[in-house]
Amino acid sequence: MTATTDIEGVVAAVWADVLGVERVAPTDGFFALGGYSQQAVRAVHLLRDRLGVAVTLRDLMSAGTFADFAAAVRARAESGAPARPVVRLTGRRGTR
Repeated sequence: MTATTDIEGVVAAVWADVLGVERVAPTDGFFALGGYSQQAVRAVHLLRDRLGVAVTLRDLMSAGTFADFAAAVRARAESGAPARPVVRLTGRRGTR
């Protein structure tokens, strides 16, 4: 796919990497390309790190196509809402 914006280029690169595909078309769906929930979480975290955008798992899961998801990411980026830091969970107190 030829990305029309830098954001779309980053999103396409993340999808291709996470899904192990060579290219992503605007009409491709994440799950239709063989994606599963752990890959979706990974993609969201990579996009937050690379773009600093507050993209959510819900954004990815509700997007029907790559074009829909890229538009949602672009809208979040334009809103200026910073990505929240990822909270790392550890064992309960007293456990390892």
